[in-house]
Amino acid sequence: MLRHSTPLLVRPTRSAAATSLQALARGFGSTPPARIPKIPLWLNGKAVTMSSGGSVTVRHSKTRQPSCELVVAGEEETRQAVEGSWQAFERWGIVPAWERRRVISKVLGLLQERFPVLAEALHADAAVSDILVAADQRSATNLTDGAADTAINVDGWIPPTTDGALALVTRQPYGPVLSIPAFNYPLTLALRSIVYPLACGNTVILKSSILIPQLHNALASLFADAGLPDGALQIINFSEEDVAQRVEQLIADPLVRMVNFTGSTDIGRKLAAKCGEYLKPSVMELGGKSPAIVLPSADLKLAANNILFGGIFNSGQVCMSTERILVHESVAADFEKELVIAAKEVEGRDGFDGFELVRPNAVKEIEAHIEEAIQAGAKLVYPSQSSPTSPASVHSTSCRLVILSNIPSHVFLASTESFAPVLSLQTFSHPSQALSLANGTSTGLSSSIFGSLDEALPLAQRIEAGAVHINGMTIHDQHGLPFGGIKGSGWGRFNGKGAVEAFTWTRNVVWNGNGHLLPLQAL
Repeated sequence: MLRHSTPLLVRPTRSAAATSLQALARGFGSTPPARIPKIPLWLNGKAVTMSSGGSVTVRHSKTRQPSCELVVAGEEETRQAVEGSWQAFERWGIVPAWERRRVISKVLGLLQERFPVLAEALHADAAVSDILVAADQRSATNLTDGAADTAINVDGWIPPTTDGALALVTRQPYGPVLSIPAFNYPLTLALRSIVYPLACGNTVILKSSILIPQLHNALASLFADAGLPDGALQIINFSEEDVAQRVEQLIADPLVRMVNFTGSTDIGRKLAAKCGEYLKPSVMELGGKSPAIVLPSADLKLAANNILFGGIFNSGQVCMSTERILVHESVAADFEKELVIAAKEVEGRDGFDGFELVRPNAVKEIEAHIEEAIQAGAKLVYPSQSSPTSPASVHSTSCRLVILSNIPSHVFLASTESFAPVLSLQTFSHPSQALSLANGTSTGLSSSIFGSLDEALPLAQRIEAGAVHINGMTIHDQHGLPFGGIKGSGWGRFNGKGAVEAFTWTRNVVWNGNGHLLPLQAL
């Protein structure tokens, strides 16, 4: 049964939400349905279907047909989200840790039940592969499970003092957190931006992605049905025209206490500047240009397999994607052969139709960057120069796997994240040269080294990246391991203790026994 408070405010039950998502997902192919669903704002536990910001039409990433009508927040609705989040924080922030754990554990159970509905919501807006959806669901399960445990591991300590006073150091939640997740690992990144702040006692204002709004909206009933208090999670949508203005409104508001962003380095830089202007702490998980080093002792078939998978998973649309391959000159020719064999195996599958890119105009952009590199002297390793299609294009939203070598240092692909299935090969003659090349970009999120432990470990200890994977691909995340980058890849950490440090602040409480008089006359 639907609960009404005004004609415009509706809170769907779990069954109603699931039914509507199943209905909207049917028939999304080349022909759009006669009517598209309206995706509301989620404010203070209610679905808001009309707003001062109006609405916009969202188009499917592949078909470019209308997928939904998205209600967008104006200045007033944005203010309501902030005020409601603060009011909810005054209650949620003092909820016992074990109760927060119970709610997030309930989210985990409902999450697994609703995987099919959530997948339908995602497919309704974007072309994503089944392998991505499956991996994303496993990852989301792992991190939500971990966040439940994080809730009961927000602890403090009792340090010694010079005067014998009893000092207690406690960790406190900030308050309302503005969370802005990326679209590319959709369920994992959305949930990560919600459950870790909640586990630490904060409330969350989630800015949905205009690329996958139906998935983000589906999370509202998930948390409501798990027992999260109204207002502890707000989900707001913005149009592309006024997103910058509305996000600044949120950052500027004194009731919004921190910002949590996952996305590109360029946007992260702008958001970080705004956070600095308004003195707001932030967690920034930004882009990368992950290197993979192949040593003479490496298993070349294993290295080629893991590197290729790390470069093409989700069509290269992962911040940890392998983009740069640094291979020792003594094994370079043999490794290149293994890599090309693996590439042909991938693209030779029946029904293979290219790698889908979700962002509008992404294919045109990557084609231009590839052409720039080739014109500047880069060699096309795969596909061959005689390929009947252009290096990148297959369809307007699909691209080919491209492997280049000898990319000049001044072109875009030499140092900037491609967010596409594009890899580059470069040789080195000495480990110190490999280290210099690996650390030679402005980012530092993830990396790989293939070879024996005695050769790889000394390099791993000097690579400037938040993660180094020996004989494993660059794409990896577990709730027990702190995750984040350095340099242009951002700061702050998710998962376990990393999340506790990111989403709480410390308070000293000092007890001086019965106290003592101070020597006023000495002043």
